[in-house]
Amino acid sequence: MNRIGLACLGALLMGLCVCAQPATGIEKPITAIELRGVEAGSPPAIMALLQPLMGVQPTAEQLQAAFRAVADWYRQRGYVLAQVANYEQDEAGKLVVEIAEGKVEEIVVQGNRRTQAGVLRRLIGLKPGEVYNEERVQRIRQRLGRFPFLRDAKLGPEAGSEPGMARLLLQVEEERSLDVALAAGYSSEDGFIGYAELQESNFAGLGHRVRLQWQREQVRDPSTGDLVPLRASYAFSYEAPRILPGAFNFGVEVYDRSPFYPVFYTNLDSLRRYERRRGFNAYIGLDWRELFELRVRFRSDEVDYDDAPPGLISPVEQRANRGRIDAVGFQVLYDTREGRPFTRAGLYATALMEHTLSRSDFRFSRVVGEAQYYIPFGSERVLLLRGLAGMASDPLPLSEKFWLGGFELLRGYDQD
Repeated sequence: MNRIGLACLGALLMGLCVCAQPATGIEKPITAIELRGVEAGSPPAIMALLQPLMGVQPTAEQLQAAFRAVADWYRQRGYVLAQVANYEQDEAGKLVVEIAEGKVEEIVVQGNRRTQAGVLRRLIGLKPGEVYNEERVQRIRQRLGRFPFLRDAKLGPEAGSEPGMARLLLQVEEERSLDVALAAGYSSEDGFIGYAELQESNFAGLGHRVRLQWQREQVRDPSTGDLVPLRASYAFSYEAPRILPGAFNFGVEVYDRSPFYPVFYTNLDSLRRYERRRGFNAYIGLDWRELFELRVRFRSDEVDYDDAPPGLISPVEQRANRGRIDAVGFQVLYDTREGRPFTRAGLYATALMEHTLSRSDFRFSRVVGEAQYYIPFGSERVLLLRGLAGMASDPLPLSEKFWLGGFELLRGYDQD
């Protein structure tokens, strides 16, 4: 072999030696691996990714490839800020790998004028010290978008004060939270007739919803043809999301009412219109995985049809369907809807199981389910597919039976 050939071979061997140099700080073959900083991740899964490093003195490329595999494993599970922050080898050959999973350092709120910053932090549900997960944060964004007092909410991470830490920034644009509806008249004979509703969806800047309703209708007497007023209806409700420790919600409603009809039909002779219900209901709910809510419910109602004309119900049926209902229930809600006041996309589903207590005048069990699926068509149109289902034991009082039709608004959120 000539001198030129020997020189080329020598240069190639030197290049291979340079490329195969051990990684910085790795002085000997790795005898063991220790993980530090792992809370959200799975130590066995991460150790499996680092297993190819055992028993060898890895090059910088081999070490970085293993660390990239660890970061990819985290990223596939939503931990997009996780990375290997540092590594070192001790005298015995053990490799200590420190992982910065991307913890939330603080939560910064901007743009709120009325809503208290502490309330918004509580509605987010993340706390400083928790590991940032993009999949969970996306679910939180969806949930924040369903609060009527927020026109827009942007939530995302920013660099923290040190590697492995992040600031969570919430930027909000608030919406008008007070709604008033009024359709009323007055006569010297019958007094006030009409419908009124006052709803505050951000009471005192706490994010609580307060609603007050009043209604007094006129119906046409089938025997005389004259318009006669019905008894006035009242309802008051208060709902407080995440007011209790943890992710617990609370709601209560007190009422003395017939079904509310903001649009009046004086010639509508439906038995349901004359149903009178007095009492209260309350629930305690738990937000679970941001999109689910689990509720324990209780209601106590006194129900009658005493205002119904004889042509719609007989006196015997009136007596048979008059009584007290005390029931406990369990409800599951799932909600991915987006957009207010008109839903653009998403799925809403709920299932309620109820059972009456022994002191109730009626004994029954029932299950009620509902699903609403919103499909966007273009920029403005939305197709809504809705399904209702129910099942109950027998005998069932008239007030608890399933009614087909009636007044409803299909905005996607309860407005009636």
